[in-house]
Amino acid sequence: MRTAFVFVCALFAGLSVPDLSPALPVNAIAVDVDSQPQRAPVVMMLGGSEGGRFGAAHPMTVSLREAGFHVVRVAYFGAPGTPRHLDRVALDPFDDLIAALAADPAVDARCLFVVGASKGGELALLLAADNPRLTAVAALVPSHVVFQSSRITPRRQSSWRRGDVPLAFVPYPVLNVATLRGVLGLSGYRDMHMRALQDENAVAAAAIPVERIEAPLFLAYAPDDRVWPSDIMVPAIARRLAGAGRPAPQIHAAPDHFVLNHRDSRAAVLGFLTAQAGSLGCLNG
Repeated sequence: MRTAFVFVCALFAGLSVPDLSPALPVNAIAVDVDSQPQRAPVVMMLGGSEGGRFGAAHPMTVSLREAGFHVVRVAYFGAPGTPRHLDRVALDPFDDLIAALAADPAVDARCLFVVGASKGGELALLLAADNPRLTAVAALVPSHVVFQSSRITPRRQSSWRRGDVPLAFVPYPVLNVATLRGVLGLSGYRDMHMRALQDENAVAAAAIPVERIEAPLFLAYAPDDRVWPSDIMVPAIARRLAGAGRPAPQIHAAPDHFVLNHRDSRAAVLGFLTAQAGSLGCLNG
């Protein structure tokens, strides 16, 4: 069973589908797997604007392995064979990976979980909204909307696409001091995102449909987030869920934007995931 699991993930490590348009980045993700020797639940880990891949020695990765999970660490840009930039990254390879994991005999498909941090939290919410196979979602300091690609160019683009159709996005203001300071690294990106969120029409069009998420949801925010306003965006997610009559998410206040750098926050995430796995009967002991 372990061989089958590793084979499926190795296949997706080199997944590449030709683009219909030469203007679009390659459809590709890169996958690293830390597998259990027996059938087990799985956690897919998605990092942020560094490209998405958590290291094997990251404390969260280690804790998940020790708790009995297969850990699937996904890079979605900046790694060999993946797009060079966070620019119209295709969601389709993630959908295919989720389907393959659910069908793998080494995976207890009752417990197919995802953890995403920062931009990876945005991605986790997008994937969960369209993948009912995901049965627990931890989105750490996520956005409630799709933002513009972080690759700032004269022609603004979305961060994500399905097929060759970019998702609607909230653009960063042009000719704006906050944007300039963020792009040049002269300050955090909070002001740039706050300015962007003033575009109410764009926010409405680019809102992530979290009400479609069927899985239990864990959200973390930082009360003094200097990177982007998770302290505003996480409550917006909770309000959208409440307005749709969906169950309330579990919400955790982290010390800062870098949630998984903190022992208590890692423990909260692990506690959520192990509780869900336990309730579904996926973990022994």
